[in-house]
Amino acid sequence: MSHKTVLLTGATGLLGKQILQQLIAQDYKIYACKRVDSHIPLASEKLNWIEIKSIEDDLFLLIPEKVDYVIHAGALVSYKKSDTAKIYQINTQWTSKLAKVALEAGVKKFIFISSISALGIRSQDIFIDEDTPKSENEFLSNYGRSKRQAEELLWDVSSDGLPIVIFNPSVIIGPAKRYQSSAQLFGYVGDQKPFYTKGLINYIDVRDVAKIIVQSLENKIRNEQFVLNAGSISYHDFFKAIAKQLNLKAPKIGVPKFMVILGAVLENIFSKLSGKPATLTMETAKMAGNKKIYNAEKAKNTFNIRYKTLEESIEWTVNEMQKEGEL
Repeated sequence: MSHKTVLLTGATGLLGKQILQQLIAQDYKIYACKRVDSHIPLASEKLNWIEIKSIEDDLFLLIPEKVDYVIHAGALVSYKKSDTAKIYQINTQWTSKLAKVALEAGVKKFIFISSISALGIRSQDIFIDEDTPKSENEFLSNYGRSKRQAEELLWDVSSDGLPIVIFNPSVIIGPAKRYQSSAQLFGYVGDQKPFYTKGLINYIDVRDVAKIIVQSLENKIRNEQFVLNAGSISYHDFFKAIAKQLNLKAPKIGVPKFMVILGAVLENIFSKLSGKPATLTMETAKMAGNKKIYNAEKAKNTFNIRYKTLEESIEWTVNEMQKEGEL
């Protein structure tokens, strides 16, 4: 029996692990990329690991056989100024290279996991979607700019004949290491921090994102872009929901944006002295106070999915992180 073959980057990350599980369950043959020092989260006879020794290593660009689909979920999510060069190298340059290799290899579809931080923000109201006007002077992070540039390069390769689908998920909720991805927010509440910023968080369960991505492999969708977002909530209420699940006190002191920026400065000084990762950076602090809502009606109508509730996501995430000793 012939199996459809998928190349997946970012396979050991929060989203990558969920995509792997769904690909294995649906009988795909998988080539999954991981850093040489990353733990292998899954094993299967359908799964072949490709190790990347360093960020300069182009090994994963060598598609090992006839690959039907590429899911490019690998990225450097960092808001540190010191990581600027790496951010563009990994998020922009590697994406462009991989897309060109996929075009030459005759890949049937190239799926790129971008971010809502790459979308335009020049909406006349509070809602942002795939068609919101974009400009070059609106970015608050190098991460968002690197993802936007990657999208633009992908559309160029698409015009040469590579079928692409771009997804822009909001904050992806799911279990991870305490100081990685959205798990930092759970760790923040777990550390009994007292402050919260007066803004909105847009969120989606990692299992829903993975489901949509795998569903999109063999459907007829080509050369489309989708915002993925299940809802929005104030940071105050988001932290309260996590605290309730942890049976802890929630952050209760609301602070304005300038105080968040000051907190980032102090926390980064403490981080350098203590050696512990900083939850806040200057770039994440600048993004505090967001009041935009990301409209995902296009994806909802296209994929006909019932998103998991925030309560379901938080309960599952807390339980899984507690099992691993992360909370």
